[in-house]
Amino acid sequence: MGGDVGLAQASLIGCTIADRYLIEHEIGSGALGKVYRARHKVLDRPVAVKVLFEDLKGNENSFLRFQREAQAASSLNHPNIVTVFDFGLQDNSYPFLVMDYLEGDNLKDVIQKCGRLPLPRAFPILIQIAEALAHAHSRGILHRDIKPDNIILLQTNVCKDLVKIVDFGIAKKINERKSEKLTMDGQVVGTPAFMSPEQILNAHLDARSDIYSFGILAFNLVTGVLPIIGKTPVETMSGHVSNEPLSLVAACPGVSFPQSLQEILKKMLKKYPEDRHKSMDDVKLELEWLYKPYK
Repeated sequence: MGGDVGLAQASLIGCTIADRYLIEHEIGSGALGKVYRARHKVLDRPVAVKVLFEDLKGNENSFLRFQREAQAASSLNHPNIVTVFDFGLQDNSYPFLVMDYLEGDNLKDVIQKCGRLPLPRAFPILIQIAEALAHAHSRGILHRDIKPDNIILLQTNVCKDLVKIVDFGIAKKINERKSEKLTMDGQVVGTPAFMSPEQILNAHLDARSDIYSFGILAFNLVTGVLPIIGKTPVETMSGHVSNEPLSLVAACPGVSFPQSLQEILKKMLKKYPEDRHKSMDDVKLELEWLYKPYK
């Protein structure tokens, strides 16, 4: 990267990060950074390297916040959460995270290709996501960007549709003190179609915010559509704050769903956190109960 070219426009392909990660090609890009497939030069193994766009040069506090965020993500040890095992600064300026390289299907692409997933396939995916989020919440970490884009499905000899949650890039600590905040007051982060009302309103967040986003994802997975969507991101966010979500019947006319599934989704998508499930463990138990007839 040379001159005044910002990292968002630059390509790191062919570069070596931290003297050991050779960048091979770009595999994803978002508002916060780019993700590359790289190779560990010593171990000769593929890894994924996420480079964030924020320039932290000369900003010690920003680096400390990023360091704490990376440490939080790497503290999560669960089979359904991608492993983060290294982080640092590239060129003493741009932060990066190093994760397991996953060869699988992005859930967003699966939904776009297949439409709604049949319940016998959808339930095991949702149960794995719920279990992983319960683990993160038990460690005091919110994801804050639960959506199909951040779910990878691996096909293994042991498990079909093995879930891996990725991108804890905007994760935050539950009950974070004001002095520890990773974002500025008034700064809204997330994906409009999957954000909880309190996230949109920049109010206090706890595990129930992830539960709301998970409810949107679950609805999307079993219907192929979103329960609340506007013509613009602002209209979508306004809808999450004010509008009631679609019912399963309205989203998929003529398709039969268990009434208990509608009730679970309805509860997860309540506007006020206190009206939702108290924990992701509670959500997981209800989904497991629903899944029993399909085993």
